[in-house]
Order: sequence, then structure tokens, then C-alpha cells
Amino acid sequence: MFTSLRVSLLTALLFSCSLFGSQSSFASTSLLEQFSQSEQWQEKQQLAKKLLNQSTTNQELSLDIYMQLGDFALDKGNFSAAVKNYQLAEQVTSFTATPNRYFRSLKMQGVTYYYQGLMQQAVLAYSKALSVAEKLPEPIAEANLLSNIGLAYFDMFNMDQALKYYKEAKEIYEEYGSEQDKADILHNIAGIYIRLSSYDIALDMYRETLEIFQKLGDEDGVAQSYGNMGVAYSELGQYQLSLHYYQRALRYYQETNNAYFLSSRHANIANVYLRTGDLELALSHAEKAVEFAKRIDNKTLELAGLLSQAKIELLQGKLTEAEATLTTSVFMAKQYKDDLRVQDGAGMMALIKSGKGDYAAAVASFDEFVRAFKSEQSLKLLKSMGELQSQIQASQLNQEIVELKQLQNVQELEMSKQRQLGIMLFILFVMIVVTGITIYRRNIEKGAKEQLSLMVAKRTKELEETADQLRSANEIKSQFLANISHEIRTPLTAILGQTDNLMNGYYKPEQLNDELAVIQKQSDHLKELINDVLDISKIEANKLELSLKEGDLVRLLTDVHSMLSGQAKDKGLNFSFHNELGEQFYSQLDFTRIKQILINLCANAIKFTNQGEVELKVYKVEQGVWFRVTDTGIGMNAEQLKQIFECFRQGDNSISRRFGGTGLGLSLSQQLAMMMGGYISVESELNKGSIFSFYLPCKEHTPSTEAVELAKFVQPITKGLSGKVLLAEDHPDNRRLISRYLESMGLEVIAVENGEQAVEHCLKEFPDVVLLDIQMPVLDGLNALKLLQECGFTQPVYALTANAISHEIDSYLEAGFTGYLAKPIDKKVFYTQLAKHCKKDSATTKSQHDMSDLVASFINSFEHESALIQQHFAAYELFNLQQDAHRIGGAAKMFELDDVAMSAMALESALKQDKLTDLTSLVAQLLEQLHNASVDQNSSISPS
Repeated sequence: MFTSLRVSLLTALLFSCSLFGSQSSFASTSLLEQFSQSEQWQEKQQLAKKLLNQSTTNQELSLDIYMQLGDFALDKGNFSAAVKNYQLAEQVTSFTATPNRYFRSLKMQGVTYYYQGLMQQAVLAYSKALSVAEKLPEPIAEANLLSNIGLAYFDMFNMDQALKYYKEAKEIYEEYGSEQDKADILHNIAGIYIRLSSYDIALDMYRETLEIFQKLGDEDGVAQSYGNMGVAYSELGQYQLSLHYYQRALRYYQETNNAYFLSSRHANIANVYLRTGDLELALSHAEKAVEFAKRIDNKTLELAGLLSQAKIELLQGKLTEAEATLTTSVFMAKQYKDDLRVQDGAGMMALIKSGKGDYAAAVASFDEFVRAFKSEQSLKLLKSMGELQSQIQASQLNQEIVELKQLQNVQELEMSKQRQLGIMLFILFVMIVVTGITIYRRNIEKGAKEQLSLMVAKRTKELEETADQLRSANEIKSQFLANISHEIRTPLTAILGQTDNLMNGYYKPEQLNDELAVIQKQSDHLKELINDVLDISKIEANKLELSLKEGDLVRLLTDVHSMLSGQAKDKGLNFSFHNELGEQFYSQLDFTRIKQILINLCANAIKFTNQGEVELKVYKVEQGVWFRVTDTGIGMNAEQLKQIFECFRQGDNSISRRFGGTGLGLSLSQQLAMMMGGYISVESELNKGSIFSFYLPCKEHTPSTEAVELAKFVQPITKGLSGKVLLAEDHPDNRRLISRYLESMGLEVIAVENGEQAVEHCLKEFPDVVLLDIQMPVLDGLNALKLLQECGFTQPVYALTANAISHEIDSYLEAGFTGYLAKPIDKKVFYTQLAKHCKKDSATTKSQHDMSDLVASFINSFEHESALIQQHFAAYELFNLQQDAHRIGGAAKMFELDDVAMSAMALESALKQDKLTDLTSLVAQLLEQLHNASVDQNSSISPS
């Protein structure tokens, strides 16, 4: 890890800037100020030259100028200029004159060489600086250098030297270092365990350092821990976990625009995709790794990226491109003495040459690979032999030398014979290999032709089967479209007819509520149809998530029975409810989805039963609950039972014509049940009725106080509240909508648009309750809460979020939020939570809220939002594009513009997960939805 490098560089920059103030008497103040404030390299060089040529410029000021030029060049990635200026700084000073600054000029040369990927030069510069650091009364500076030298040896794959320097640094940090220093060196040592294939030990150490970095707020350390954990999981073959941690690190480096680590992480991700066989993605990341390495002129990273790129091109069969890339890579490896990659390159070149049919070159490359491998093994063996030899007594050595001289002549003869035999055997081996390769290639060509014929026949059969499946699917879809067209037109006709009557005054005043009730009923039915289609689409796209909360299952069942009793009564049916759970049954479940399933099962039973009864029964078993819906309706035969849970299917087409329906309900219910760990089964006999059984795994537990309190508010809220609420929401239309809800409860509202304003008004107004949106500009909700806590603010603070997912909610509560309120607004939940902290007022709340002006205002902003999306997409500003999608999605969800909300959230999710392959289509889809909403808005207000 490079934390020590980062800290020392920042300290140096501050130190250098402070010294300029003390030297103003030696040169023109205005010229010094221009030099210090200039952000252009050419201009800064020219100003430096003028300052250095002035007669009043002394040695100390010259040192300041060279050091600042070096720091500026290093910050801009101009490494050659940085090294040159640090060397000039070294020349104008000495250890005797300015020991600390002389030490820094040496150390920064090593830092720059390291970032260039020139590890041997970095070690030389660091070692020179280390000899100076040992004379300084600053043990931490010495420890930092030891750690940096170990890091350079680590990147040269010299683990012995790396561990030696890490241990020396660790001893100093243990005595003098901070928690940050100790975490840094532990993080570096963990890297050695990865190189030694001890991945479990390395992961334990990275988890320990990750926890420390998170406590210290060291985001760079956290990102590097994520990256190295990705390396460990990759070597363990857990590629999904590896990609998860790599991408978390990559997002941080994209935000900080750190080209060094962007290159490293892209190279890591390329190697993972290479192992999983995703060659196109692997090549894309390898090319990015090379691009970022070239941007900062880092040869080590560029070499690693090129080697990965060559491997991918070889696997893709692009032998010419692979050979060109590999040749460049091996040339660089030899130039910078990277023996390990030279050896890898020789092995790969043998494979490429063999694939191209150049067997002589392939054998030559293979020999080079073997020589490199043997050379490496020989060096290790010689080192071991040297240690052994030092332990042998001198007398024994002399005796062996005498004996060896006596046998020397005999051995030379034997060796000569062996060499001749070896040459003959090698020639024979080469001839056998060449002959074998020729025969093998002919057999392969013959087998390939036969295999191709089989593959063509198999593929033809598969295409025929696929065509049959497509024809069947087309018939099913056509039937579904016919069904859904009828189902949608029926309530739509009623809505339009009733609306037309109301607009033309064809009603009596006392009938107004009845007319509106018809419109409400048909609108709810239309909404249910659309929601079924959208839920099926979400499940198929794997984007539907469960929202678990605590509640009473008995109350839910009572609601379902009450809701559908009227339908049964209208048909003359007896709809009974048998409860064996007791008076209450509290559990942690997705009650919305359970209610959706039960309504579907019971409504179907009532729909398909003309006389008799429908029974809803519930009882407990050891691991959960069984719901059973029994009817005396039309029933089904065996063939219909096979298709009953398929999408767009009903028992037969006549059922749709007689009873209506889309064929989605049971399929959706089964998929929802399976998402919750349960299932639905059916028993039926034609003309005798059906029994649908729904098993739901769950555990009963004692209800919390909050759940009991929430259950009390089953009647419309009539009592108002009094108090002051601060609302922080960045979207203006959302802010107005929520403010209007709060004001309707009788509350005084302070509305602000970002976290910074929220903190300011909280400390000035001290509201009774604070509502903070999580994602806001300037200062987000989490950081605003942290700042309020530091300032001693103790009033309740709630998180406002459209992402009410369990693990995110847990993180909000851990951060210190009193609770959370989900968007879109549930007025009952809002009232319940606010009533805990605000006084109840005798005044009543306003029951109706006209939000049409807010909806219109939000839609009118779509033209501006579309322009921002197009601007950020054209500039490939992915972070800003993600912010646009989050802002639009949250507001659209609040105003129940489902199509816009789904498109925006799909784009935001893809950007968060770094899934950019469908980025263009997702952006186009969102722009189309925004345009359609604007067109609908304009057409609805245009004169007829």
C-alpha cells in the first residue's frame, strides 16, 4: 500500500509552500506570487527561470523553487521533469546545510521512480535517502522509507528482501507509529502472503486493516484493501467475489481520477474475465489498463497490461495481434530487467509460433523459456549450495579438492561421452516431435471436418426446435395481447364514460360520490392489471426485491376477507374465513406481496364459482403457515393443471372470453411465493371445484412496541400535529410535495435543498424533527447527520430514501438515524413516526391534497432533465449521469410516474454495478419515457 507515500508527499507540498513566504525579501513579491499560484507547467517553468536568474536569489530560495517544480510535475504525472528538478534540488543543498530538505530531495526521487514503475532506480534512490534518515531524529521518516523499499522489492517479486524491510519498518511503527502506520505495514505484509499463496491468512489480515481504515476514515486505504481482497479471491477461484471487490475499488479510483490504481485495477479485472472466459470484457479492461499506464508513463503497469492483452488475443485466435503485443511486452521486460515476465513471454511466444505453423521458431521460444526457468532454479540452488558450503570445514574442502583432481581426467572423458549422447538424443527427440506434430495436425483436420458436419446437423436441429418454440410463444403472446386488450379496454371505457358524463353535467349532485366511486373502482382495477405486467417484467429481469417488515398476519387476512366479501355477496356466494392462528400472529414478512397472492387466489375462486361457497383457511405448521382457498367452482382437468402456473396461460381460451383476465395472476403469485421461500400447489376436478394451497415459511415472534403502535392507526387520520419539522430534499417537486403533506398535518415546515443548509437551519431553528434525504448535493444526508452529531444536536433525525432495502436501512440506523421513511410517502407511516415527537393538536388534518400542480411542474422539468442527461452522456460523465438518474427516479416514484421511475432506476442500477454494455439503450429508453410523459402532459391540456 502507498499511504506513507501519499502522506509524505502532501506534507512536503505544505512545507515547500510555507518556505516561500519566508523568502519574499530575496526576490520580487509579485513574481514569487505568480510562480506560486501558477497552474500551467510552461508558465511555471518560465517564472522559475526568471527567479533563478535574479541576482537576489540565494541558495535556499533556489532549493524552494526546484522542490516546488518537482512537486508540481509529480502531481501532474510529468515524472521525468519531477526527477530532474528533485536532482537539481539535491545539487544546491547538502546534509550539513539543510538536513531535512536534503533528505526530502533524495526521497522524492525514489517516490517518482516508483510511480514510473522503475523499481531498481527507486530502490537506489530510497537507499541513499535511508542513509540520511538514519542520522535524523525522526524514526517515522526512517520507517516510511523502509516500507517504501519493501514495496519496491515486492513489485520486483523479491519477497525475501520485501519481508526483510517490512519487518524493520514494523518494529519502528510498533514503538513510534500511529494506528494508521501500523495498519499500513500490516496491509503491505498481507500482500506477501498473497504472493506465497496463503490466501486465507492474507484475507484475515486485509479484513483487519479494512476495519481500521474505515474507523480512521481512510478512503484510500479502504479502496486498496478492497483491491487486494479482490486479488486473493481471484487466486482462490471465487471470481464473483473478486469482481465485487475490484469494482468497489475501481469506483473510488474513478471518482479520484487516480490513473495509477485505475490501470492496476483494470488489469486485475481483465485477468478475472480472462479466467472466466469473458474475452471481450477482458480485452476491454486490459486496453484500459494500458491506456492509464501510458497516461502516467508507468512502465511496470503498461507491461502488465500488455502481457494480459497478448494472452486474451491469443485465446481469441488473433495470433498476429497477439505476437505484436507480446513482442512489445517482452522488449519492455528485457529493457527494465523484469526476468519473470521475460520468462512468461517466451512460453507464450512458443504457443503463438506453434499456432501459426512456425515450428522452428516455436521450439526456439520453448528452449528460451526452459533456459530462463532453469536459470531461475539454478540461482536458487546456488544460493542454497553457498549456505551449505560455508558450513563445511576447511580441512574437508581441501581433502575433497585433492580427490576431485584425481578423478578429473576420468570425469572429463565420461562427460564428453554424455554430451555426445545428449546431442544425439536431442536431435532424435526433435525429429520425433516434428513428425508427431505433423501427424497430429492431419488427424485434427480430419476430425475437425467430421465434427463440423455433426455440429451443422445438430445446429440445424436446434434451430428447427427453436423455430417451433418461437411459433408457440408467438401464439401465446398473441392470445395474451387479445386478453389484456379486452381487460384494459373494459375499465378504460367505464372511466372515460363516467368522466365524460361528469364533464357534461349528466348527473345529480347527490350522485357525485357514486360516480367518482365507479371511476375509482375501475382505476384500481386498471392499476392492478398494469402492476401484474410490471411485476412479471421485474421478476424476469431479476430486479424485484422483497421489502420485509414486521406486522400482524391475522390483520392482513381479515383485510383480505373484508375486501372480497362484497364480491362474493354480489354473486350469492358464502365466503368464509377460518382462522387457526389465534388473535394475532406477528412476523417479519413482505406483507404487500402476501396480500397480493391471497387476493389473487381468493378473487379467482370467487370469479370461477357460480354457486356454492369459497373458504379461506389458515393454520400453523412447525416451520411456517399454510393458507388454503377452497371453492365449488368450475374446476380444471389434468391438461389445464399442467399449464395453470405458466405466464399468459389460463385453463383454456374460453375461460378468458367468459370470465376475463390476463393469465398473469397465478404465474406471478407462484413466482412471488418462491421468492419468499414458499410455493403454491393446486388440487382440482372438473366441474367440482379447486383447492389452492399456499405454504409460507415464517416464524412467529413477540411484536415490537412500534409495530403495535402502527397497527392502531387503521382508521383515517383526523387529529393534527403541532411542531416544527425541517425537510432536506434536493428535488424541488419532491420538496413541495412532502411539505404540502406535512403542512396538511398542521406542522410548520422548514424546507431546504441540501445537507449544508439543513445543518445551518438545525443549529439555528432547533426543529422538533429532521427529515434528511440520503443523496443530496453539497453535503449528503449521512455526512449532514455526522456533522449534526459532532455539533451536539440531539433532536430525532429520520432518513428519507427511495431504496428501502434491508441492508441499506441497517447502515442508516448504525450511522445514528432515529429511523427511516420510505419514498413514495405512506401517510399513515409518516403520521405515526411524527406523532412520536410532535404534539397532537385538536385541529383536524386536511383529508384531500390536490397535487396536480406539483405533477405538472415536475413533468415540465423533463425538457431540462433530458438536456442534462444528453450532456453528461456525451461527455461520458458517468457519476453525474448516475446522479441524474437517481434524482429523476426518486421524484417519479413519488408522483407515481411508474414508467419514468423504472427507466431511471434501471439506468442508476447499471451505473452503480458498472454494467455499461447496455448504457446507450438505457439512456435512450429514459429519454423516450421523459418525452412521452411531456407529450401526454401537453396533449391533456391542449384545447379539443
